Amino acid sequence: ELADLFIQDRITINDGLDVWLGARATLAQANIGRAEDPVSGNVSSFEDEWTSTVGSARFVQQLDDEKVYSLFGGVSQGFRAPNLSDLSRLDLARSGEIETPSPGLDPEKFTSFEIGVRREEERTRASASWFYTDIEDYIVGTRTGRIVDGSNEVTKINGGNGYVSGVEMEIEQGLTDNLTLFGWWSWQDGDLESDGVREPASRLMPFTAEAGIRWTPTDKVWVELLAYGAAEQDMLPARDVLDTERIPPGGTPGYVIGTVRGGYDFGNGLSLTAALENFTDEAYRVHGSGINGPERNFIFGAEWKF
Repeated sequence: ELADLFIQDRITINDGLDVWLGARATLAQANIGRAEDPVSGNVSSFEDEWTSTVGSARFVQQLDDEKVYSLFGGVSQGFRAPNLSDLSRLDLARSGEIETPSPGLDPEKFTSFEIGVRREEERTRASASWFYTDIEDYIVGTRTGRIVDGSNEVTKINGGNGYVSGVEMEIEQGLTDNLTLFGWWSWQDGDLESDGVREPASRLMPFTAEAGIRWTPTDKVWVELLAYGAAEQDMLPARDVLDTERIPPGGTPGYVIGTVRGGYDFGNGLSLTAALENFTDEAYRVHGSGINGPERNFIFGAEWKF
């Protein structure tokens, strides 16, 4: 059960500076009516509740009279109460592990900082930003040393403290009235300390990017050619190294996939779209997902708005 109260206000300091201030109060309650003890098999029940108040402050500062360039940033707090899976799961987890109920967990706490610059003109839109997220009481799974049904028992604790930081950039540049280049890239780094051991954060997103070109010969037709890919991710904590069902030995390989897509607007709210995704038939997997991406893929769609 969740209850939230949220308030936010936009404050205009002057013609070039806007500030947003916000706060959220949260009450979370969990009632586990039936949970099985993994050792005795007995039925148990328990309940718990958590409260939190978090805040945020953000700003946008125009850097020139034409309002082409702007500086933005802010600080925001986050809160995540343990969910039912964290508290009462009794099921297979990662490779060779079984996760057992973990009552008594505390919420995870996050504080994020961001700063960036943005440029907006008729044909050029671009932004670059840096962020840093401080992590406290992160819920992590740890092996207890016991064997349950032939698998290593894992229980969850508030054992992780660390950070994730990164840089993100995106750009859209009109070459002519009909041709537009666009792209973005994202890079992250981070680690967690648990039981005195500091390791890379689990399932950390590798360097990821997309680039493409869009052609709009008329107001009714558009065509895009784009490439999307990610670098190899071999920065793995010990638990990810053991999780060979989701992450290949040595890390997730990098990949690049190509896509061509387009659409036609018939008017009166009717439009058709078509796409050929991964036209090179690349074998790939999004890091940590445990699922291989689709092979060469055809998509046709129709939309009618009325």
